Amino acid sequence: MKLNKALKLTLGALIAIPFSLIVGNEILANNLTENFKYELSSDNLIACGGGGGGSSPAAKKAKKAKQAKAKLSFKKRQLSKKAAAGEDTSNLAAEIAELEALIAE
Repeated sequence: MKLNKALKLTLGALIAIPFSLIVGNEILANNLTENFKYELSSDNLIACGGGGGGSSPAAKKAKKAKQAKAKLSFKKRQLSKKAAAGEDTSNLAAEIAELEALIAE
């Protein structure tokens, strides 16, 4: 009985070890190539600036002007509400003057 069990274990090991090496190496090889491809593509993205295109200085200036116009209209609405309520509007007036100067540039 012990001999039968030992024979089964030996036979199973003789079949399982080479099979696992073949299958295991194939899985490992596939995984390594995928990792290499991923690292290569991420290196290319980093070298190109992260994969996103940058805005030109004129586009950045136009975006700032557009944001300043939106802030200006919001601040003017706040100013009119505070003036109607009789609250202090000197801070808002200063902010509005700064925004108008920014837009005028």
